[in-house]
Amino acid sequence: MRRKKSEFLALIMLLLIGVVGIVAVTVPGLADRDSPPGEEAPVATTPLPPPPPPPGYHPEEFTLVKYVEEEGTEGIPDTGLDPSALEEESRALLETFTEKFGERTAPRYFGLAGITPPEDTKIGAYLFRVLPTGETIQYIGLCGRGCQDYSRVIARADEWKETLLIPRTDGTLTMGSNPQPIATVTMDCEYTRMGYGEDYGYARTTSTFSWDCEENDRFNDYFFVRTMVVVDPGIHRSSGGVFHNHVFEISHDWMHCDSPGSGPLPYACLSDYGPGLIAGPAEREISLMPRATGSQGTPLSWWTCAVPDGNVWDDSHPSDELAKWDLTFEYDAVDARTNFTFDPGSTATCLQSSTRDGRAYSVCRVEMDCRQGWSYDGFLFFDKTGPENAGPLGYTLSARWVGDHEVQER
Repeated sequence: MRRKKSEFLALIMLLLIGVVGIVAVTVPGLADRDSPPGEEAPVATTPLPPPPPPPGYHPEEFTLVKYVEEEGTEGIPDTGLDPSALEEESRALLETFTEKFGERTAPRYFGLAGITPPEDTKIGAYLFRVLPTGETIQYIGLCGRGCQDYSRVIARADEWKETLLIPRTDGTLTMGSNPQPIATVTMDCEYTRMGYGEDYGYARTTSTFSWDCEENDRFNDYFFVRTMVVVDPGIHRSSGGVFHNHVFEISHDWMHCDSPGSGPLPYACLSDYGPGLIAGPAEREISLMPRATGSQGTPLSWWTCAVPDGNVWDDSHPSDELAKWDLTFEYDAVDARTNFTFDPGSTATCLQSSTRDGRAYSVCRVEMDCRQGWSYDGFLFFDKTGPENAGPLGYTLSARWVGDHEVQER
């Protein structure tokens, strides 16, 4: 009798050990964000390899390429490509992909960037593709209203295709990622035509929009945007004069909504952003923490951001869910006279049960204001900054959840 009792107790202990072992396993990639402050989270397991491509996927079927020279009609004023038509076709391609492959991919957010060029510009080149994972990648090439020669715009679009679109397509299947990319968009413009009144430099903004698919929070979702800005004053401009990088404003607005058929991100909360106020020249390590209520938070990403010989002014308004940076350059500094790259980022949380309802939402509006972007040191009263009438380069990143989910009640 005693022997049977001891064997029974041993069996119970083995079962308890097995249960504890199962509980200790976490979602791959990130520590448990629900752990109370001061307690160590369980060790994360090794991330799973990326899934194979959906059977029957062909990149050409989900690619849109438009150059203005292909759209021009003799006798009709040149206004560039139609942004509304481009966005409509892009959304149709993404919808076709989700209908065909949505059930074969893991539940996730699908999205893209809305096309809203400044009024004083026109689109000379546009490229869009849905990658095998459902991530979208797109390029918007702009020039001033007075532009008559699109050769530079098209050349930059071709360069983007060779250096980013093709490698990203080929590397999607082997690229490990956390957070999960939703969309990558590039918008650029060369301010060298009479539509701006003067001959200025060149600006490009590229944003990577991601969702943290490996967190272990049952109630919140975490979105992340990193924007890389490249500015070039153009050394040989207007009648031999020299322009310098001057002042640029970059912003992430997590409450903005302008995408057709979508609403603002429900219960959006700016969680973290970087860099903050800092004088340059310097380099700042950025590590964004998507903290939710009662959660320690786990860094989404790390990178080094360059600060010019000047300042980065923190003009953010967290109460309005707005991250904003004013980038200023010292006039005689090397950074002001050459091309310069600056890449800030921000992250926000939202209520998972509201956002995963299958509807489209405007998640974040990204803008870069170049109205005082370049300065020209003339004689006496002929100093100039501008282009003063140029609207900001911007786009709204939107997303829609595809897949079933269990709504968690607090």
